Amino acid sequence: MTDPDRDPLIDAFDEFRGQVALRVKPEGVERTRESLRTRKRNVAVGALTLLVVALPVAAQAVLSGEPDGSPAGSPGSPPLPLNSASTGNFVGPGQNVNPSDTAPQGGITEAALYSAELDLPAWPGGSAAGCPTGPVRFQDGDALVGDANIWIAGVAHADVDADGRAETFARVFCMGGPNDAVSRVLAFTPAPGGGVRTLGSVAEQSGDVAAICGVRAGADGAVQVETADFPVPWRCADPESGTERYVTRQWRTFTWNGSAFVQQGSPAHTPNRYATDLELTSTDLVLTRQANGHYVGSMTLTVRNTGSSAIPYKTQTVLSDGMLLVDPPQGCAIDPSWTGGEMESVFCTGAELAGGATRTVTLKIDSPERYQLNYIPDTNVLPLDGYNDPNQANDRAALDIRFQD
Repeated sequence: MTDPDRDPLIDAFDEFRGQVALRVKPEGVERTRESLRTRKRNVAVGALTLLVVALPVAAQAVLSGEPDGSPAGSPGSPPLPLNSASTGNFVGPGQNVNPSDTAPQGGITEAALYSAELDLPAWPGGSAAGCPTGPVRFQDGDALVGDANIWIAGVAHADVDADGRAETFARVFCMGGPNDAVSRVLAFTPAPGGGVRTLGSVAEQSGDVAAICGVRAGADGAVQVETADFPVPWRCADPESGTERYVTRQWRTFTWNGSAFVQQGSPAHTPNRYATDLELTSTDLVLTRQANGHYVGSMTLTVRNTGSSAIPYKTQTVLSDGMLLVDPPQGCAIDPSWTGGEMESVFCTGAELAGGATRTVTLKIDSPERYQLNYIPDTNVLPLDGYNDPNQANDRAALDIRFQD
């Protein structure tokens, strides 16, 4: 393989890796949930679907490798067992270490793939805005294109066309900004002259596939992809982040039909009893001046379970520090640990709310003075520990607080 010229983007990425990536660790799910309890939250998780992508007809001709090409495996070496590479530890930008330099006959080694120019197909449905397509040069399994970090996290080999030569499969990630990592599994084969040819996509992060947690060889030339139905941090670059009970993971099997990778069987997508879609709306809080100089008013929170599983939750409403909760409804109180910076939080804990059900709570507020609001008041709904809500776009409601003399 011809050594590539040093790309300035690689130098920039090396600098990034040296200064930042060593400190990058994926937040645990609970830590992530805690971060959602900030004052200004605006996270939207887009719709996701699993695609079975038809490969170009030309891919069929090269699936078994080029007879005059240079396989990335060791020439003349005996066939190796097809490896099962479901990554067990966090692999993010700058985290690829000690790549394997062996592969079964016809396969591309990790070491070779990590330093190759890979032709990346279009990312699905606009979910990966800023992620590059076309030729991308990798170095140590990483690439930096514009603001997008691309990296490889897991390689497996399977002889999908039963010709005695393995094809190579890799989990490829792209992250264009905080919390927007996307992943996919791509298929590769050696190209003439020691290069790498992209056969196409096996599985994508879309639809009911919110994360891809692993790739491995299956039986009888199949390739298997482990998927998750919950948008776990880093989209399962850290597989351990997908171990919470509200994350359902399953291995899906794909085979080659001569022109495309096709999923075998139709996995049953049973509702996860620990996750649902909670929606929160709120009325304005209009505080009217009383004879004693205080301002009093009320607001109503409405929580609707638009999903199917019954889960408990709590709401958090941000008010001005010093406001009082009058005749608190059951389960509602001001939490002293969330008081400060001119703000305080009222939490209301709700029992399990069934799918399709709605629950309201009215908060009566007494404000001893007319406060100047130097913050953005809002209210949020948060699942209790051990439960979660993958669609956070409708978990926050703006709160308009007005004083009336």
